[in-house]
Amino acid sequence: MKFSAKVRLGFLALVTAASAFAVVPAGASTGDAATIAGSGTISPGLTTTPTAQSITFSGNGAGTIGGVTGSYSCTVNGNDPAGTVQQGSGAVNGNCNTPCGSVSVSGSFSRTGATVTGSVTVNAGCLINHVIAIICNFVPTSGPTVTSYALICHLS
Repeated sequence: MKFSAKVRLGFLALVTAASAFAVVPAGASTGDAATIAGSGTISPGLTTTPTAQSITFSGNGAGTIGGVTGSYSCTVNGNDPAGTVQQGSGAVNGNCNTPCGSVSVSGSFSRTGATVTGSVTVNAGCLINHVIAIICNFVPTSGPTVTSYALICHLS
């Protein structure tokens, strides 16, 4: 319990810091600069043994994507064919509510330790076929088998 409380307090501090400056460097080629923070689940859970995983994530944030500035709320599901505590990779798909309506997203991710990278493509609405690069900080919120986590993602 004490470890979990410390992790949650650390995540709260990271979310507070991220919301204070949710900006990606101005040189980003797409002009995208947004931060989304949230949490999710992993089933059956990450251990040191490679195992197929199902992933969920829900998060909220703000910034500019494809020239559209405002609040974003996303829910995605995914899979990781052989995830472990140390690493994983797979595919995701879901929906985001944007300032211009609901859009669908799909993409891929790779995780090494606490760093998640990848990209998603927006397939509908005012952001059709817009590719977004992501880099996230992965924080397990359960253990020793990791079945829940928090993410802070910077989109560019």
